[in-house]
Amino acid sequence: MASSTIFSGVKVTWLGHASIHLEGDGMSVYADPYVLPKAPKPADVILYTHGHFDHCVAAPSITTHKTVVIGHGCKLPCRVIQAGGIEKIGGLLVEAVEAYNISKPYHPKGSGVGYIVKFKTASVYIAGDTDFIPEMRNCKCDIALVPIGGTYTMDAKEAALAVAAIKPKLAIPIHFNYLAETKADPEEFRSEVERLSLGKIEVRILAPQGR
Repeated sequence: MASSTIFSGVKVTWLGHASIHLEGDGMSVYADPYVLPKAPKPADVILYTHGHFDHCVAAPSITTHKTVVIGHGCKLPCRVIQAGGIEKIGGLLVEAVEAYNISKPYHPKGSGVGYIVKFKTASVYIAGDTDFIPEMRNCKCDIALVPIGGTYTMDAKEAALAVAAIKPKLAIPIHFNYLAETKADPEEFRSEVERLSLGKIEVRILAPQGR
C-alpha cells in the first residue's frame, strides 16, 4: 500500500496520524507535522489546525527562513488565522474553516480550524479534529482528508456521512491507528462512502510514511 497518491496534479502523502504533506504548483505544504519521515522535504507552508500536542509541534527539520507558518490556537510563532480567513502564499490560497466537536469535550467550537488549500488544478480539504458539523455542507473541494479514528473526532461511519455531504471527487481517511484511542478500519470507511455516494466518490487508503 502506498503512502502517497496523485490526483489532478496534486500529490498527497499521509505521514501518519493527522500529519499530511501536499505538493502541487511547485509548493510544499505540511499540515500538523507531528509525524515526519527521516528526510522530509522543506516546507513552503506549514498549517496548524489547533494547539494539541499531536498537532501543533515545532518542526525544525522542514522549516526554513522562507517557510510561512499559519495556525489557530497554536502557541508556536505563526500567522494566526480564524475560520473564514484566507491567506495567499504565491499562487496558493489557504482558507480556514470551522472544525469542532458537537458531542465531545475535546475540541470546542473556536478552538481549532480545518483548511481548504487551493492549488491551480485541485482543492484539498483538511478537516482537522472535528465531528460532522453543519458547516461542512458548504465546503467545496476535490480532495477531502477526514479523520476516522473516533474518540476525539469522527469515526468511520460519521466521516462517511460527512464525505457524502461534502461530495468531493476523492476522499482519504487519516487520524487513525496511531494513538491507542484512534483505532479504526479504513475499509469500513470506504464501504460506507461507496454506499452513501452510490459509488460516485472515490476512496483511496494510504499507508503512513513517517516514523
